[in-house]
Amino acid sequence: MRDTLLARFYAWARPYRGSYARGLGWLLATNVLILGIPWLVRDAVHKLQARAPRGAIAADALAIVAVALVQAVVRTQSRLEILGTSRRIAYDAREAFFGKLLTLDARFYDSQRTGDIMSRGINDLQLLQSFYGPGLMNALNTAIVYALTVVVMLRLDALLSLIALSTFPPLYLAVNRLSRRVYARSLAVQEQLAEISSRAQENLSGIQQVRIFGQEEREIAAFRALCDDFRRKSLALSRSRAAMISLIGVFAGLGTLLVLFVGGLHVIRGRITLGDFVAFNAYLGQLAWPTIALGWMVNVFQRAAGAMRRLDEIFLAEPAIPPPEPGEPAPPLPAGDIEIRDLTFAYDSSRERPALSGVTLRIPRGSRVALVGTVGSGKSTLAHLLARVYPAPAGTVFLGGADVTTLPVARVRAAVALVPQEALLFSRTLAENIALGRASASEADIENAARRAALTSEIRALPSGLATVVGERGYTLSGGQRQRATLARALLADAPVLILDDALSSVDADTERAILSALEADRRERTLILATHRLSTLTAVDRIVVLESGRVVEDGPHDALIARDGVYARLFRRQQLEERLTG
Repeated sequence: MRDTLLARFYAWARPYRGSYARGLGWLLATNVLILGIPWLVRDAVHKLQARAPRGAIAADALAIVAVALVQAVVRTQSRLEILGTSRRIAYDAREAFFGKLLTLDARFYDSQRTGDIMSRGINDLQLLQSFYGPGLMNALNTAIVYALTVVVMLRLDALLSLIALSTFPPLYLAVNRLSRRVYARSLAVQEQLAEISSRAQENLSGIQQVRIFGQEEREIAAFRALCDDFRRKSLALSRSRAAMISLIGVFAGLGTLLVLFVGGLHVIRGRITLGDFVAFNAYLGQLAWPTIALGWMVNVFQRAAGAMRRLDEIFLAEPAIPPPEPGEPAPPLPAGDIEIRDLTFAYDSSRERPALSGVTLRIPRGSRVALVGTVGSGKSTLAHLLARVYPAPAGTVFLGGADVTTLPVARVRAAVALVPQEALLFSRTLAENIALGRASASEADIENAARRAALTSEIRALPSGLATVVGERGYTLSGGQRQRATLARALLADAPVLILDDALSSVDADTERAILSALEADRRERTLILATHRLSTLTAVDRIVVLESGRVVEDGPHDALIARDGVYARLFRRQQLEERLTG
């Protein structure tokens, strides 16, 4: 697993190897310059002991200032190179993350929560940026500092160097053990943060329902419990991090104490000069911050590993329906009959029965077919399979004689326009929402589509007409207006197959009849499939297909089904009675 994670980390950094190489060069130059300062101090101490002229000592002081100034400029350049590269990698990762989300199909989103996906796209990607920026920069810097400084320390005094480094083997073992705990607790914190994000997103999306049912206090209490759990897990992570940093500080301090004791005795006995001892301690001091920062780096790396694992659950997810290829041109719209052959489909294999069982159906081009049935009968499932929202089994759904599973998804989507029951509008202008599937549409085309969806009078009443921003999910419009706006969107796409999945449930019966009449007048060989629960508007369709428990139980025109006195007739009479009682 560790090798896989390393490969994934390298994959993101690979395009920027040159930038990291330049950053490494600047870091190397920075530390070479830093090494010169203690050596200059050593020389100055020797001159002081030898009572050298002030000018010679002043020259060393000026050299120290000059080296420090150059080192500051070089260090800044190294930070710009490496931290700038981390931001470019974060940009690539965010772009790839969003692009990947657009390729995944409905089955993926059925099993994921929006808040959790948002947490991965914000918090986990930020952790990834910290790894490629400050994390890698400090890791590279630490490696260079140790490599260069230890060589100089060994040159000054090998025995003192071995004493100073004697605490590192036990320190490594302790840090390695603690790092596993940091990884597990870091992953728990990230997953808990995703829980909080999901809860917040659900409450904000359903705020009206929370208020209507007076559940504010309960939701606040539930959110507080999640935050308390997050606090406990964060404190546990902080304790592990603090233990690691404290442990590193103790071992580093112990090494320094041993060096001061042994080195002081060596100076007294004349084994080492005072200048060499001062320089040695200065070099040892240069190892202090990288040693202490080791705990911080381990935490950054472990949190990044947890973030990469969570992100890979998105990046490595394979859609059941292959997405359109980038830049794929709009192919000619397929035309012809729709044929369904012995279709059986289940959303989840663990369910007791499939959503559709053995459905066989032929819908001639240009016909008007209604799908009716009780809740859960399979109407929406069949509509979604025809539009390839969900993957149909091979050899079961055919469009124009071609198996939809063999057609590019872009071609199927261009041929089939689906209007779902839940009308979703974006926080953009009404014109932009209608033209979502045809961005090049003119204003006249948009107005014409809105007229055919019986939306003209509502547009006139809006403050800025088609230029009115409808707000998130179209909250400034009524339910019926939102449904008609999504219908206009589908009509503008001008697909040869139009599927209305209970898409007019929020408009009154008269408006629905007017819209269906307009669609009839505008037939132009367009096939219309209407999944609906409102049976009183179906007298003008060519056929009515009745579904029950995922199976086709009746098929025929309205009058013939009424005369048969079967399932459809009972549903029709029951609805007429309900309309009389409520009217």
